Amino acid sequence: MTRRGVMIVLGFVLAIAAITGLVAVLSPALVTSVFRHDQPSPAARASQPSSAAEQAAPSTGAGDATTPGTDRPEVRIAVAGDTGTGTDAEHAIAREMDVQSRDDTYDALLLLGDLIYENGDASHVGDRITEPFSPVLGDGAQLVPVLGNHDYKSDEEQQILSKLGRKDRWYTQQVGPVRLIVLDSNRVDDPEQARWLEATLAETVPSGTWTIAAMHHPAYSSGQHGSTPSIQQRWVPLFTKYHVPLVLAGHDHDYERTTPQDGVTYVVSGAGAKLRPVGKEPFTAISTSTLQYLDLAVYGDHLTGTAIDPDGNVLDTFTLTR
Repeated sequence: MTRRGVMIVLGFVLAIAAITGLVAVLSPALVTSVFRHDQPSPAARASQPSSAAEQAAPSTGAGDATTPGTDRPEVRIAVAGDTGTGTDAEHAIAREMDVQSRDDTYDALLLLGDLIYENGDASHVGDRITEPFSPVLGDGAQLVPVLGNHDYKSDEEQQILSKLGRKDRWYTQQVGPVRLIVLDSNRVDDPEQARWLEATLAETVPSGTWTIAAMHHPAYSSGQHGSTPSIQQRWVPLFTKYHVPLVLAGHDHDYERTTPQDGVTYVVSGAGAKLRPVGKEPFTAISTSTLQYLDLAVYGDHLTGTAIDPDGNVLDTFTLTR
């Protein structure tokens, strides 16, 4: 072979070696860009702690908590409180709900009061409630509204409910195996509601039913408004007596979970659009002033709650067992 031929072959070999090295350097980034996608839903990653907060948060419930499996839940419920601002923050929470439900849609959307700021103007039902959450509702989630104190300010709370297809201020909503007991905490002293609540809690329900209570004002809170004494006096004993595992509320613009109080776990999920500072009390398991909503994944023998911020980060996770 001539000297020129040798040089051509040598150049060709060196070129192949350079290309091979470049591919070796770039391939991890290429693989990452191909396989990184939207985070899996909280239900799908229930057995894989995804943050330090998730790893540290204690599970709650009777006895030792079981580790959730990767099976799909029987029901998923998205829970948010104090959302009714129409602001970017509310829309960010609604978008994250949509992201988290792409692989497994929500069966219900539970809104924990203050549906319309500032004065409960029923003409804003569209732009404060149904439009922001239209992707979740459009996928078939039942809307389960709770009345808050701001919804009463214009005396149009009944019109708000009517536009949302509801007539009662307190009611039950069955979502698969979950019996949601919706209460009007603006009227804790109403004797009719008190009688209804005890009668409802005392009802015989099918085996496998989960009973969850929902209201606006929290029984226990370390936030700006704090705990609600009237609820502690009138309703908390009933939750304890009838072994309600989980009670949800908003009002304080933060996220909080208590340690079990006589077997009942209380969660504040009121950071759906606004934030206020939050502290800690002896009953506090976790508290944070962070925009979030709560994802509830319900299985046959346990339910898992996951607090998620607008970027999909997990703030807290807990498990309640039967």
